[in-house]
Amino acid sequence: MEVIILMPLPVFDGFVDRCHKDSREFAVLRNGVIIRIPKEDHFDRMLEIRCDIIDADRLLFLATTGYSEAVACIAKAIAAARKAD
Repeated sequence: MEVIILMPLPVFDGFVDRCHKDSREFAVLRNGVIIRIPKEDHFDRMLEIRCDIIDADRLLFLATTGYSEAVACIAKAIAAARKAD
């Protein structure tokens, strides 16, 4: 099952800094793509991370133990993927 996580760039920056450079989680985060989402009179830049459910669960665990600001983004994406499946 594919999970699509949308994460604000400041959250990504803080989260990726907490990952070990040789970890699978770091690799998954670094494969994200910056996208622009229209918002009123400007665009928000977000990181779109596409991964499988196992990697998403690993990211969620890492966020809950080391960077709580990322938890909501990841949990929301996992819930949406499970609902769609």
